[in-house]
Amino acid sequence: MLNNNCGKMKKCPFCNESNIKKHEIIYEDKENRAFFSKEPVNIGHTLVTPKRHVKSLITLTNKEVDSLFELVKKTARVIHKALKPDGLDIGTNYGRLAGQTVDHLHVHIVPRYNGDFNFLQILSKKTSPYSRILHKDE
Repeated sequence: MLNNNCGKMKKCPFCNESNIKKHEIIYEDKENRAFFSKEPVNIGHTLVTPKRHVKSLITLTNKEVDSLFELVKKTARVIHKALKPDGLDIGTNYGRLAGQTVDHLHVHIVPRYNGDFNFLQILSKKTSPYSRILHKDE
């Protein structure tokens, strides 16, 4: 069901109901939705979003934050139990500079496995602002 707050946000991929298929949804209630990413980093990459169209975590009420992160926790448990990853990346980006590509708050839950790559491992020694720290002992 399209949240009334998103009525004017038909271009938003998370507000436009036709962009999220029923079989992609893991869980949904009146306030939030968890669904598989259309651009997964790994198998099981899931997004958790509030149905109310907000750009960032800082615009949510405390009650909305609690509700959203209860679903993040529940979803992370399900992913961990079903896929048995070695770890999970859980996070959100706010603003283009931070990597936000959709202007609707979404929390990524990405299963990680030994041998896959995260962004710090991909960055070369020359481009990483953390290179002195990351490669100190080499």
